[in-house]
Amino acid sequence: MSKLLIPVDFSENARIAAAYAAQIAQETHDEITLFHSFTSHINKFANAKHLVDPTEGEAHRKMEELVAELLQKYPSLKISTLFTNGILAESLDKQEIKDSYRAVIMGTKGVTGLESVLIGSNTYDVIKESKIPVLAIPKNAVKLKKDNIALLTNFKPGELEVLKQAIPLYGKNFHLQLIHINKSELEINTLGQKLEKWIEQIIAETGIEDISYIVKVPSYFAGSRENIANGIHTIIRDEDIDVILITKSRKTFFQNIFTENIVKHMAFEIEVPNFFGRID
Repeated sequence: MSKLLIPVDFSENARIAAAYAAQIAQETHDEITLFHSFTSHINKFANAKHLVDPTEGEAHRKMEELVAELLQKYPSLKISTLFTNGILAESLDKQEIKDSYRAVIMGTKGVTGLESVLIGSNTYDVIKESKIPVLAIPKNAVKLKKDNIALLTNFKPGELEVLKQAIPLYGKNFHLQLIHINKSELEINTLGQKLEKWIEQIIAETGIEDISYIVKVPSYFAGSRENIANGIHTIIRDEDIDVILITKSRKTFFQNIFTENIVKHMAFEIEVPNFFGRID
């Protein structure tokens, strides 16, 4: 049985992410593992053999409450729990995580105040360091929606791999919306042929057939006084996108799609679930 890893700090954001993961697991029959990392009192209690960190007992109690809450709503759900000491991103960077779990699913706060939440909860570091895909869930994503899924594309093989990583979570019964920024300013006919060939390859390798595309040129973003990342958010809202798939490379962290650090901006301004796929 495949497993999904859900880091929890028992905040409302983490509970929403856990519930979102539970909805996925109901359909995929995956097991979910609720993962809590102790960090705040490590140094204080590390060398005290007879002292017990008071936060540990409370964390175990809150974990039991969260498990009970999920099982009440999803009785057939398979849940395990995992506790560890240390920094979350470092824990998730271990090889055994890659071997055991399909994806990390974790909560964020959304556009307002997201930066402080990311730094505080290590979400940004997890996206950067994780050996497996990270699905970041904003606070408004209380219900699993997967009718319209977007893929940021620049015709790179890694993007197709990211789509394949998302299929085990979302299946294939959705409309795939390709979003391409024509920074090279290719002629319309040339670009159209390239997109049609790309779509044929996607269909052949994934079986997803309901595909369309949106092409924007850099002047579109300049004209609206938006940078490309903000422009992508506008597209997400205009096209009613449910999930967006984003490719990140270990070697060129967040800079492999465009010269602007778009993926980093996307990580800090999440409006819909963002699936950060991983390619090496």
